[in-house]
Amino acid sequence: MNDFLNVLMSLQLPFALIPVLTFTSLPSVMHDFANGLFWRVAGGLLILLICSINMYFVVAYVMSLHSLGLYIAAAILSVLYLAFVAYL
Repeated sequence: MNDFLNVLMSLQLPFALIPVLTFTSLPSVMHDFANGLFWRVAGGLLILLICSINMYFVVAYVMSLHSLGLYIAAAILSVLYLAFVAYL
């Protein structure tokens, strides 16, 4: 159960990181304190790295379950999840 909860928490991380970077980069919201181009790119790369590591852990967890049905379900959900994160 502990591994499952860690996987769920790692999947929710982009929903916190992406809006924070987006809103802190908007001059209309942050005025003089908005992120510059360097920090937007660096933040985006850092979020991409964190999400990639988390997706690796999700794949490793699903692979440890040894069930073809779970592999297929995880693949379908992963595609939907990545599409939604890309939409954000």
